[in-house]
Amino acid sequence: MVELPLGLDVPDGWVPVDPAESGAPGAALVVVLPTPEGEFTPNITVGVGEPQSTVDVHAAADAAVERLSEVADELVVRSRQDVGEEPAPGVAQVIDLLVGGQRLAQYQVHLSIPLPDNDGHVAVELAGTCTPSQAERAVPDFQRVVGSFHLRADDE
Repeated sequence: MVELPLGLDVPDGWVPVDPAESGAPGAALVVVLPTPEGEFTPNITVGVGEPQSTVDVHAAADAAVERLSEVADELVVRSRQDVGEEPAPGVAQVIDLLVGGQRLAQYQVHLSIPLPDNDGHVAVELAGTCTPSQAERAVPDFQRVVGSFHLRADDE
């Protein structure tokens, strides 16, 4: 995994956890919203791909759906839309899932982030997962994470 100076704001109440222990070993960052035992733990993950000359954000979104379809009993892409523009285009999608009897919604944003010095791009996937009843709290926090996401300057 490439090391990039990524920056984002973690909303109040969300706690960073070890990606490997949370079931997302390839993630650059995982934060969770603590919940009572037995409830689904809402989570936000950030994944960063390897540098490449260009990133096809639509292909990245398709690949994410394919990955989820391997673990979901049911999967429906509720919506998909282009976001952002050059030099950092993106795709946002909402996916409804049934996993092990649990209804979940996953909110994803796939971005093509230009590297410093015109050295290509990296694919970044931000995903927020929660149950439908947790969406009122979790989705605005996920939107704040996405809105705050940036490459840090060396002096940040």
